[in-house]
Amino acid sequence: MFTGLQNLWHRLFKPPQQLVAFPEVFERFQDLLHDHQKIMEIIADLGEKSGGDYVFDRKYLLDTVNELHSLLLRLVKGLNLISGNRYVELYAALDRILLPLEAELRGRLSLTEEMPYVVGLKEAPLDLPELVGGKAGVLMEISQRLHVPVPDGFVVTTRAYRRFLDHNQVEGRIHSLLASWISEKLDTMQVSRQIQYAVLAGVMPQEVAREIRREAQAQPFWAVRSSAFGEDGELSFAGLHESILQVPATGLLEAVKKVWASLYSPGALSYRRQVGLLGEEAAMAVLCQEVVASRASGVVHSLDLEAPESDGLVVYAHPGLGRTVMEGRANLDRFLVERRQPFPIRTKNIAVKESYRRVAPGGGEEEVSVDPEEQERPALAEEDIQTLARWSRTLERYFKRPQETEWALDEKGRIWILQSRRLTPPQPSEAPDICESCSAYPVLIKDQGAVAHAGVGAGPVFVVSSDQDLGRFPEGAVLVTRYTAPWLAPVVPKAVAMVAERGSPAGHLATIAREFRVPTLVGVENAVALLPAGGDITVDTHNRLIYQGRVAELLRYELIQSTAFEDAPEFRLLRRLLKRIAPLNLTDPQDSNFTPEGCRSVHDVIRFVHEKAVQELMDLPRFLKRFKEARVCTLISEVPIGLKIWDLGGGIDPQARGTQITVAQIRSLPLQAIWAGVTLPGVWSTEPVAVDFKGLMASLTRTLGDGMSAPDYLGINLAVVTETYLNLHLKLGYHYNLIDVRMDPDPHHNHIYFRFVGGVTDLTRRSRRARLLADVLSRYHFKVDIKGDLVLARILHLPQEEMRRRLIALGQLIGFTRQLDMQLKSDEDVGHFLEVFVQRLEPAGDPQSPQGGKDGTEQVENPHPGR
Repeated sequence: MFTGLQNLWHRLFKPPQQLVAFPEVFERFQDLLHDHQKIMEIIADLGEKSGGDYVFDRKYLLDTVNELHSLLLRLVKGLNLISGNRYVELYAALDRILLPLEAELRGRLSLTEEMPYVVGLKEAPLDLPELVGGKAGVLMEISQRLHVPVPDGFVVTTRAYRRFLDHNQVEGRIHSLLASWISEKLDTMQVSRQIQYAVLAGVMPQEVAREIRREAQAQPFWAVRSSAFGEDGELSFAGLHESILQVPATGLLEAVKKVWASLYSPGALSYRRQVGLLGEEAAMAVLCQEVVASRASGVVHSLDLEAPESDGLVVYAHPGLGRTVMEGRANLDRFLVERRQPFPIRTKNIAVKESYRRVAPGGGEEEVSVDPEEQERPALAEEDIQTLARWSRTLERYFKRPQETEWALDEKGRIWILQSRRLTPPQPSEAPDICESCSAYPVLIKDQGAVAHAGVGAGPVFVVSSDQDLGRFPEGAVLVTRYTAPWLAPVVPKAVAMVAERGSPAGHLATIAREFRVPTLVGVENAVALLPAGGDITVDTHNRLIYQGRVAELLRYELIQSTAFEDAPEFRLLRRLLKRIAPLNLTDPQDSNFTPEGCRSVHDVIRFVHEKAVQELMDLPRFLKRFKEARVCTLISEVPIGLKIWDLGGGIDPQARGTQITVAQIRSLPLQAIWAGVTLPGVWSTEPVAVDFKGLMASLTRTLGDGMSAPDYLGINLAVVTETYLNLHLKLGYHYNLIDVRMDPDPHHNHIYFRFVGGVTDLTRRSRRARLLADVLSRYHFKVDIKGDLVLARILHLPQEEMRRRLIALGQLIGFTRQLDMQLKSDEDVGHFLEVFVQRLEPAGDPQSPQGGKDGTEQVENPHPGR
């Protein structure tokens, strides 16, 4: 009650807001921008580390998260100082995001209450094998990332397993029995029998049973399989854990317990002790999937084990259900297929089939005889064999290991992937000399670019220059491009490697390359000219080498003998941390969820803080009353806008006196550039514009009600400047231009934020002008968003000269489009005036064409993708 009275007292007798000196707020804003940039660099660095080109340990991750914690606290504190403590809820958002990160770093995955007991295969989180187990984790990646068909279903997670043990109070007994077994006080059979009995006799917790029953209603019968930690990864556990097919929905609870009990079968215990996987890591998830009534089934080996050097893969097939194949009960059709597109079949060995197993009408399985005339018919059509070959190579490229993939062909002719695991080929008797082998191939590019994702890939060069090329991109090609533009993302899963002339490992496309494990080099100068279109090349990003032709020895070594870094514990932990750090969910400041409560990642927090901090400074006319000691002078210029300049230091000539200055006395680099564009010949027209009746009526009825407020903006044109900073607020009639610029010698600190809204005509014409602005700005590689007549644009991290060119263009654009909405009578006029701007004015702003600076495109998309 006392606390409530205190809160009431503070609301009724709120102390007056303390006025602070603007230079102090400006300094905090600059610190905020610096911290924001530092966090973006950390996110980018973590992304680069996940690409495999660097070695790191858990301590690096711990130190990085601690640094993020400190920077985020300072960032939130800075925003609250700038805004007058309007965003204190951000501290709670930091707790929601940072506490789970720190829990991840303390040890194994903390299966807290936020983790589900049951999760659908299509919705389950990736990179959490400790929650869903190895087998389910692999199938989720195949389905969600590679979009290869997998039967639908759900996973009973390891959290449900631990809840089961806790509910039945058997975990202590299991640990005691295992300890006796490890010390050889009890033999394997005794321990296995006692633990399995304890599990099978246990009662399913009500909350777990309820969720399983809810999911079970979707199908009458289910395939119930084990999905233990590590299963189908580096460790196969092949045949050691229980799989139960044709389980009726009513029998799922007992089937799940049987699979859990198989974790402690004699064979599983012995295998787990051999590989050193005992104790807490021995947790079992259970995979429940729809039953595929197979017309045929089998296995694909992405590498021919009989002749690994032959560059072939093998498809095995037999009619009916897969149990016949996996238990080795019958001879199988064997198809040897080329490993390269279009996957021609080299040889066919067709077995004689006497019987097969199928789904029985009332559930379960039955064995039936094959008709004599069908006994020597191939179990698969040629097109199905080639589909399986293509999928097998896709899985091999993604998992970076030869794959053994189980498949099923249903009665409707659809092929499904049931599971995929690592295939271990025979090791060569002598390790090949890779360096000697590679020396026989011509090197096209050496020691150029940066590694976005490590690996080796080979295929024909396909140059992508525009989105029209995407539909023609062939699977298994090397993607070569000038820019790492986000629209390239759809073809990344098809590529065996990527090479880009521009970009950085922190860019959006580099992130997608890592997600799909595609070896990628960025920043490779003249790659398009040096790499012949259509010709085979081998890209070795480990050593930043590109060879002419297919270096078969290097490809085979990478596939069979090298270490797949993606499966190392540190990399798995990093990927989990990045899921709470890197995603950007808050993309639209106008969205109702753009709040502290809507922040779900570190990136969300800094996006929110940055947006609100920029808003505070870009609304300076309304904001002025919070400050004291403001010395403002007026710019005398041939452009009659009455610009007021507030110099915070270094923005105007120190010799200037009085309340008026000339253009020659401006020392602020960004203001100089913008003013150079505004005052170019022909830019600032004062001639009257012809107005048709519709435009006239719209102008007469136009008010400030469309998202603007007169008191905030009434008649003030203001520039807050330093030598390298500009915050410009222009009100030109009914048009509002807001520009925030930082233009330091260090490109990493630089940015341009541009906001435009308003006009005197109807919304349709104002929207046309917004589109024209967006088209022009896009030519300069600004990231542009439009909402009605509101235009938001941004560009980041360009060198000073490139910044100057774009600011000149902005100045031109402000003058050029000042009265254009009156003249934009049709959609065709947008294209016409775009060409007018390009031909008449653009060369002054960017004489080297809009691609401009060395890092133009990548700088737009990174490090703020989606903003």
